[in-house]
Amino acid sequence: MTLRARVLLMAAVARRRGTLRRAFDAVHGPTGRPRREDTTLLEDTVRERTAELEAANAKLSRSLEQLRATQAQLLFADRLIALGRIAAGVGHEINNPLAFILSNLEYIHQELQQKAQLSEQERQEVLEALAETRDGAERIRLIVRDLQSLSRAEDVGTGPSDLASVLRTAAKMAMHELRPRARLVVECEGVPPVQGNGSRLGQVFLNLLLNAAQAIAPGNVAENVVRVVARTALPGRIEVEVSDTGCGISPEHRERIFDPFFTTKPLGVGTGLGLAVCHGIVTSLGGTLTVDSAPGRGSTFRVNLPVAGAFAQPSRPQADAAA
Repeated sequence: MTLRARVLLMAAVARRRGTLRRAFDAVHGPTGRPRREDTTLLEDTVRERTAELEAANAKLSRSLEQLRATQAQLLFADRLIALGRIAAGVGHEINNPLAFILSNLEYIHQELQQKAQLSEQERQEVLEALAETRDGAERIRLIVRDLQSLSRAEDVGTGPSDLASVLRTAAKMAMHELRPRARLVVECEGVPPVQGNGSRLGQVFLNLLLNAAQAIAPGNVAENVVRVVARTALPGRIEVEVSDTGCGISPEHRERIFDPFFTTKPLGVGTGLGLAVCHGIVTSLGGTLTVDSAPGRGSTFRVNLPVAGAFAQPSRPQADAAA
């Protein structure tokens, strides 16, 4: 490179450096620090963005609260729907013991009014009538207790729940729908408590049993069965199967049965909330709800739930497992 070329190159570099320096000074000032007005502008921008984020966060929090309130309303609405579906049957269940309570009380009243003294045989008959009356009153008390448990709106939290008791209660509540359609078999003895909420689990299994009953046409009780089986699945998990010999579910419907408001029932008969709410309850308790079904082969719903922490069996050491 010639001397003249070198001089021209150095001049170009110097001019470039001068241009960059002037641009830097225009932004930061000659001291190399940001100018006061630029700092103020940056702080204002940060404050504006922070205010926008806080407003968006507050709006999101309000939306979340509204979503939780709506979810609670849906849960309670579905519970009331289930109560409506069993109201007629519960009335029948209460009327039976109430009838013989009134009959026995009338008999006892007449015996005590007509006879000053009772023979030993008459005394035994009165005592038997009183015992039957007490049993009938106890049966009504249990039915009312089960109704109160199902209809309770508040969420009382989660904890160890007696799964066998929950299943037996749900089976009793669904019997009026099942009795003219199928035999009910419940196998739930010996299962440990699960982590959950007894009232909400009762809602889940009552819905599954009512759906199983409605999948079977009435009139052929001997040929149909609804079976509830609870057993230990994987370590720390309990699986409950609710199976029926009903009409089954077509593949295109099976993919959507857990969608809210999806129903194959006629208008005014089904709301489409039952299975969606069941799925939400089971999922919120750390479980899963799945279905295996085909047209003409019946359906099997599987509820998988965690065993309550204090009752979960510890996993075996690797050495023991190998042995």
